[in-house]
Amino acid sequence: MEIKYFVRTIEDRSYDIPIEHEKIIDYNHKYVKAYIDALYHINDFNAVLMEDDIVLCKNFKEEIEKIINQYPNNIINFFSSPTKYYTTHFSSLFLYNQCTYFPKNITAHLANKMMEKYLDENIYPNQQRYGSLLDIILIEEGIPHLIYRPTLVQHIDDKSTRDRPHMCRNTIYFKDYLDEIGITMEEAFYKDNQEKLQKLLDADREKWYKKK
Repeated sequence: MEIKYFVRTIEDRSYDIPIEHEKIIDYNHKYVKAYIDALYHINDFNAVLMEDDIVLCKNFKEEIEKIINQYPNNIINFFSSPTKYYTTHFSSLFLYNQCTYFPKNITAHLANKMMEKYLDENIYPNQQRYGSLLDIILIEEGIPHLIYRPTLVQHIDDKSTRDRPHMCRNTIYFKDYLDEIGITMEEAFYKDNQEKLQKLLDADREKWYKKK
């Protein structure tokens, strides 16, 4: 199965996504509308839609396509609820949009439903998050959504909306961390492993944010 990669970004913003991809640029900085437009744009593809403020795990393309091939007809979120522990499971919860797989021919339908609510400010004020808006649609439409753990990306950059790093956007449940200390996602819950994972995250945070 062919999978195409897309990265949402804004004009003149630099980022490092080291795999072949197509840019989707938000020229007007209307982030909810831009996300809906991106869903229309990727409808004809089995697509991975990513934000520009992420770090990919090692062997990312190999890892993500292995998982997608197991669940080719499901929406799969590869970064969700960074501070909470859980293993891979089906859920309607959709709060983060850093790296999500969408099967072909589903995103235009989602975008149509999101646009209806986006245009009605009595239902959904425009300033709210597009992740919450998509979450509403997934629940209403009864569309299953797979949350995969450990995360295959790390969410790091908040410079476009804040004047300082927002640390809760990172997670200890990053695949590279689990691989480094040689544990499974189930074992990540143990207290001593949590401490080891946190030390790895803290070291990366110092590296990521040293220029901020």
